[in-house]
Amino acid sequence: MNYDLIAIDIDGTLVTRSHTIAEPVFEAIQRVVKAGKKIVLCTGRPFPGAKPYMEELGLTDEGDFMITYHGALVQRTDTLEEIIHYTLTHEDLLQWHTLAADLKSNFHSVRNDGVYTDSRDLDQFSLIEPTVNNIPLRIRTMNEMKQDMTYSKFIMADEFGVIQNLEEHISTEMRQKYTVVRSMPNTIEVLNKEASKGQSLKELARRLNIPQERVMAIGDSGNDIDMVEYAGLGVAMGNAIPEVKEVADVVTDTVDEFGVATAINRYFFEN
Repeated sequence: MNYDLIAIDIDGTLVTRSHTIAEPVFEAIQRVVKAGKKIVLCTGRPFPGAKPYMEELGLTDEGDFMITYHGALVQRTDTLEEIIHYTLTHEDLLQWHTLAADLKSNFHSVRNDGVYTDSRDLDQFSLIEPTVNNIPLRIRTMNEMKQDMTYSKFIMADEFGVIQNLEEHISTEMRQKYTVVRSMPNTIEVLNKEASKGQSLKELARRLNIPQERVMAIGDSGNDIDMVEYAGLGVAMGNAIPEVKEVADVVTDTVDEFGVATAINRYFFEN
């Protein structure tokens, strides 16, 4: 056992397209927990959307943590205490809302207590985030948004052409000021510049006195790149995008082939 912490992405890594954890993956993770090592789920989802998987795996004891919102939030899972939270402000909200409105794109601001939008003409894209993550959808005008509120991320989700046009109009200045993630073909997500899975994993490991070389990370998507690159052993899923495979130390099986279980059994236990 050369590793003290395994960071695992959720969608496309931990769970299949049916949003379930396969039995071999569940069993492999339980073996790690019983060995006294840490499993940290690292996801772009809001905390409420990741919570069911955390609870299913039993990762709710003292000393358990979860990284959500692409690394913007790190919480203890037993008390829900925020350990790290890179937030966006009301000023940030107005700037991005203006850009989205000018280019006729949906705009949502997300916190643990809800997904906020000023649109009353809700389409399928407006409902994805609250539905998938079981978070209330709250309709508020910009004037109704309190100026002292902070947010974990902004989401612009719309038809592909709308999002493509929006991405082309994001200025260099805005990209330098924020972390901008094209998380899906029809979605752009905006975070505090300090937020990333890799940065938060690095800081959590530092606080837990776990050396980089004793961290293992498994992922498949663009928001996993710096996490996989940081880890002492970076593992790309077989279904990962090429950019993740390029920075990974090893490539495991696909999510449908129980790649997380393969990686844990091969690199955590056999070594």
